[in-house]
Amino acid sequence: MSARKLADSLKNLDKVVANLERALTIPRDRELVFEGTVQRFETTIELMWKTLKRALEYEGLHPKSPRESLKEAFQVGWLHDERLWLDMLEQRNSTSHVYLAEELLEENYNDIVKVTPTLRATLDFLMARYRDVIEGT
Repeated sequence: MSARKLADSLKNLDKVVANLERALTIPRDRELVFEGTVQRFETTIELMWKTLKRALEYEGLHPKSPRESLKEAFQVGWLHDERLWLDMLEQRNSTSHVYLAEELLEENYNDIVKVTPTLRATLDFLMARYRDVIEGT
């Protein structure tokens, strides 16, 4: 894994996490807030596991799937609460592959509110760990 690819992934992840956080500041009574926030969550989770995979590859590990990337990141101590991360991956898979019934949108939104601080904390950890990689590109 090249330093350039890792740096690009981290910069992109920084943008999507900020977009997700911004979505959570929009009043819930506005049209499409739930759907838009769920879409931003899906994008964030997708880029999070890919960034973790690239970071692990940069460290000499070679996960092959999203689940394996999360499990290896957990094993090396980068992630905490493995069940939470696997649940986020499952939620991302279910919301992106199944048309969401209107009654599930608010439930998914509420779950996203709860996990967003974990996503931010993980991003902050990765940005600090690879600060020299980001600055060197």
